[in-house]
Amino acid sequence: MQLRMAVLAASLSACFVISSCGEKFKPTSTELSGSQLPSHESWNSSVIFTDSTITKAVLKAGKISVYTEGGFTLIDSGAVVEFYRDGMIVSTLKGGRGKVNDKTKDIEIYDSVSVISKDSVKLFTDKLFWNNATRMVSTNEFVRIKTPAEEIQGYGFESDQSLSNYRIFKVSGTFTN
Repeated sequence: MQLRMAVLAASLSACFVISSCGEKFKPTSTELSGSQLPSHESWNSSVIFTDSTITKAVLKAGKISVYTEGGFTLIDSGAVVEFYRDGMIVSTLKGGRGKVNDKTKDIEIYDSVSVISKDSVKLFTDKLFWNNATRMVSTNEFVRIKTPAEEIQGYGFESDQSLSNYRIFKVSGTFTN
């Protein structure tokens, strides 16, 4: 009798362990709604932003996930955006990840963001927003700009996408003549 009870207890314990392991490893993707899952994904891809067949920007990313129901696209595994004017690249933006508003085509880039213009102006920040309609870049975050003649830093920034006309708010820096 004691042996039967020990075997029954061991069997119940084994069933409990097996069933709890099954629960632990159960896929959770079935619990997500359609808006939480991407409608499609691509790797090592490029997206071209045009206006009347004129290229305005080209986005390249390691991974792009489109959320059609949510109206946005997530960029992951490195992002590079080349900005164009008159068919020429005027600046290149790089960052770790980002988000595109699918309706407006505005882009937000995060994580170790840098922009380098064709005139060697360099911008560094943690987050940058590109407005597709105005072709302007901006942030409320800390920024640092290096040019051949100066290094400026501050909080808050806005500029044209070529970094030729920029404003820094709450500025500090070193200037040389």
